[in-house]
Amino acid sequence: MIINSAFYYMREHADTETKQPFINIVRQFFQKVVIGKTPGHQPASLEVHGRIASILAAMEASTILEERFKLLKHHDYLARRESGELDTEHKRKKLLDAYAEELSLKRLEWSNIQVSVVAGAGFEPAAFRL
Repeated sequence: MIINSAFYYMREHADTETKQPFINIVRQFFQKVVIGKTPGHQPASLEVHGRIASILAAMEASTILEERFKLLKHHDYLARRESGELDTEHKRKKLLDAYAEELSLKRLEWSNIQVSVVAGAGFEPAAFRL
């Protein structure tokens, strides 16, 4: 929200000299944007090149990892519940709290995903399709 407000102020009210450093920062993120044609009335394809592509790819990779983690923990929870291991509310809450703590630690790990790892997951480090 703060960044959005700053960009709005810059766009609408700042002079060229004030805007220039911010324009340079934004240009560092975007090397090239390619808008592709699609058949029929489908939305156009968008391909982004530059540092922002790496950021978007890392975000998508961390989202995939988080969803996989949640699914595995859900199956683990169901298996433990069916085996009778979670026969009290206290045991269920304790296990869910442990899952939440583990997820919190994993999110910290995933926030440090490097582009090279993402590139190995099927993404090109310099381009990202939306």
